[in-house]
Amino acid sequence: MTKSYEPPLTTNPHGPLYRVDKAIKAAQQRLDAAIDAKRHHTSQNLAHEVIKEAREGLKKSEQLRVLKIKELAQKAAETGNNPPGPLV
Repeated sequence: MTKSYEPPLTTNPHGPLYRVDKAIKAAQQRLDAAIDAKRHHTSQNLAHEVIKEAREGLKKSEQLRVLKIKELAQKAAETGNNPPGPLV
């Protein structure tokens, strides 16, 4: 259930998107853990609530990434520099 991102998630700790990409990875792990926990718990209401919160966290992380990409593109446009390719 892993989503593909454009540009791909970065693993370079010095990259401008590293912190937001790290947050996305953490949110995906929380969602996967919540789904796994649902399979093993009898309290389905609690499991649904945890999954809902994990999905919301993932959406917020993805929105933050989009904003960061737009911010980097705007800075590049203001300075007149064209980005050399994907921001990795």
